[in-house]
Amino acid sequence: MSDYIKGIDISHDQGNLIDSINTNNTDLSFVFCKASGGITIQDQDFAHNWEMIPQQGFIRGAYHFYYTNDAPQSQADNFFNVVGNDFPSDALPPVVDFENGSIKTTDHAQIITDLLDFLELLEQKYQRTPIIYTNKSTGDSYLNDARFAKYPLWVSNPTTASAPKMPSTWADWTFWQYSFDGNINGIPVDEDYFNGSLNDLKQFIRQSAISS
Repeated sequence: MSDYIKGIDISHDQGNLIDSINTNNTDLSFVFCKASGGITIQDQDFAHNWEMIPQQGFIRGAYHFYYTNDAPQSQADNFFNVVGNDFPSDALPPVVDFENGSIKTTDHAQIITDLLDFLELLEQKYQRTPIIYTNKSTGDSYLNDARFAKYPLWVSNPTTASAPKMPSTWADWTFWQYSFDGNINGIPVDEDYFNGSLNDLKQFIRQSAISS
């Protein structure tokens, strides 16, 4: 897809992969890394990944795996404790990973209320509009509320098709996880597109800042 720039998303599962890749030996422009999950999970490699991603020439992003049975404030505090009080102005906005494994409760209305509260907490803390990661099935089941549409979508849909399947709340995607089968130096990675050029990505980062 020549119209899109490429990236990957990593966690402790990829070990020190970031140490061996850079913008000279890959066609990647950005790397998301896991920071936290729920109220207790903290990725053991986050600090290293977060520091190394820009040193290797990539634009960095951080994500939190959300659980519906954990309080929004407690989850936000966990993310803040891992990432820190200040969010780099040249980094991608914080990401909320909301997928099938996130669903631990059944009260649909409460799930929506709590997730919106969590997103608002991230906005207030970092003055950035967060990104939502989800897929069509989970998005249509739980994020079918127009209030989510203001948040840029990172859609998961591994496929060889020319476009991803979209949750109905969003008109378009910003990031697309198009493959679970990437391989770099023998290490499996998920592969992603950004819907635009490198300059578009930098503009997207600037526009994610909330005006005070």
